Amino acid sequence: MYDKLFSKGKINGCVLRNRVIMSPMDDCLGQASGEMTARGVEYYAAKAKGGTGLVIVGFVGVIGPEYGGVSMSGQTFLRTLDDRHAMNILADRIHEFDGKVFVQLNHPGRKSSPKFNEGHIPMSASAITPQLEARGFAPCREMTKDDIQLIEDAFANAAEHAYYAGCDGVELHCAHWFMFHQFISPTRNCRTDEYGGSLENRCRIVTETIAKIRSKVPATFPVTVRVHLFDNEGMEGEPGLEDWVAVCKHLQSHGVDAFHFSVGVEERTGAPDMPFGWRNEYLKRFKQELNVPVYGPNETKTPDEAESLLEDDICDFVVMGRQHSADPEWCNKAKSGHPEDIRPCISCNWCVYRVTADQAQVRCAVNPLLGREVDNMLPMKKGEGTVIVIGTGPAGIQSALTLTERGFKVKLYDKRTELCGSLNLANEAPNKFRMDNIIRYYKHVVEKNENIELHLGTEVTPERLDEFKALDPYAVILACGGKPIVPGKIPGIEKGVACFDVLTGKVKFSGKHVAVVGGGMTGLETAERFAEDGNKVTLIEMMPLVGNGIYFYNVRRTRRQLEAKGAVIKTSTALQEVKDDCIVVAPANANYIGSGLDGIKNIAGVADAVVEDEHDGPYEIPVDAAVLSLGIRPDLSLLDEIESRFERVVHVGDCTNPGRIGDATGAAFLAVKKI
Repeated sequence: MYDKLFSKGKINGCVLRNRVIMSPMDDCLGQASGEMTARGVEYYAAKAKGGTGLVIVGFVGVIGPEYGGVSMSGQTFLRTLDDRHAMNILADRIHEFDGKVFVQLNHPGRKSSPKFNEGHIPMSASAITPQLEARGFAPCREMTKDDIQLIEDAFANAAEHAYYAGCDGVELHCAHWFMFHQFISPTRNCRTDEYGGSLENRCRIVTETIAKIRSKVPATFPVTVRVHLFDNEGMEGEPGLEDWVAVCKHLQSHGVDAFHFSVGVEERTGAPDMPFGWRNEYLKRFKQELNVPVYGPNETKTPDEAESLLEDDICDFVVMGRQHSADPEWCNKAKSGHPEDIRPCISCNWCVYRVTADQAQVRCAVNPLLGREVDNMLPMKKGEGTVIVIGTGPAGIQSALTLTERGFKVKLYDKRTELCGSLNLANEAPNKFRMDNIIRYYKHVVEKNENIELHLGTEVTPERLDEFKALDPYAVILACGGKPIVPGKIPGIEKGVACFDVLTGKVKFSGKHVAVVGGGMTGLETAERFAEDGNKVTLIEMMPLVGNGIYFYNVRRTRRQLEAKGAVIKTSTALQEVKDDCIVVAPANANYIGSGLDGIKNIAGVADAVVEDEHDGPYEIPVDAAVLSLGIRPDLSLLDEIESRFERVVHVGDCTNPGRIGDATGAAFLAVKKI
């Protein structure tokens, strides 16, 4: 099974046990000094332990703040012997599991901020700030030739540190608008000297860096390059496919051992609706044109998909980032013939959002252990007896699974007839097909778990609590979710329709003018559903931007889908009244309460969601219906009854603090592992 996937591969002198690569991702797991932490070591080691052939450590800095080399908090560096020693610990740990490790070396260029660099102004190929980076980025200065030589030397020294640390190769980050990409790009590089103009000149900083690295490491030590291939969608003036073929052939002639492609555009890549294999034709073209291994992420989630890429000669290795976050045991489960046990990534991008917007340590919505691996190296305290869990949403299911790991028997209850609670509603939104995968997975792991006794269609009443009392449970976990918020002080609010009734199909409109009140992700998805059904849509949000707390690619995609269908989005606008034939709204002065707006702008894109209301007082918008998506509040109606009967009571998920899937699964895991 999966013969090609689990065949050996080779990049220069590095032999890999299989064809699976963990894509480098930002993680914010480094020390303040820049050294790899124990938390970071175990984060990467978990993938090697899970069978991954090659782990690439993401975004490792090569120079300090005095030259604008810091991009984020918790960034790992390779500048000193101390950094080398810490990286050696990581390399040894990965080698324990027969894995290999490359280090991705990078400098952010203009994609940084003085606040991360002790006030120093970022530097780049040219002192320009194109539209893509205009939102919130600080001005940058043009690098001198001395600066260029300094940066090249820093990369070479970092590569030397990586080699002596025991790492198996390095990757030069020439993608995603970071420094090397800023030189390669004709829209970012306006220089007139030998580092600007022609393809050869724009690539010169990369080829000179490769030469300097080669002078410091053995010839068999892999030096690879990550390239960001665009298809010119919304990227006027950027190289197209043929241009990038020429760039890669030029770099290959200067000793690049493999190419790691990011195949998408800033406008689209990473969104939940991207299908598997959406850039097969690009990868295949480069594999045909180049004489070294080619690989890149391609929305691959399953072993069958991965095997097909190799069978069809699309690439030489299969790269996954977010899927390895969701389940680091992906390889082991696939190789053992149990792909159904793989926990699927839902492409929510919470992992990326936390790092880029929140500057927080990486987490995963469906894997609560991600970023916490070192905290969980000791076995959990063993438990005995039965635990009652009320609610089968993400928090309830994660509670049940963690409890059975500890040795408890679990009785799992839900008044609904289907597992997964509100996930079934999320699944009804347009382009959320990956929710099917996590729902299917949760049903699979719950139903096969012999220590979980499932009771669906069973409402927990005070009377049933008395029955539970007779069971003498060790604890009771309340994970019953929340209730929609319906503000009572807004006149006519009772005329509004709950968004959940739309997503379940209980309420449908076609050819109507519908106002959706609330611009969170549920509101955006509800609006998208109406637009696809042929309705005119006006979205009302009282905050300064839509999609608060949602990864900007996801917000951008949905917003543009809405606008393409004629929807109107109004931010900083508050609902005042609901009438039979219209809604009354007024400008709002609400303060933004998520990640700092500057930070959002600095990741280039969510600021697009700001649409100021042009009115200065209350006004009417004629509509046929008003649909309310104002969030949820905790449902704690049973809590007092439960606490009066049982000694150990824990409430988790939306019934405690409504939030994202990751908030629910993480809180549940942490709460029940120690009760």
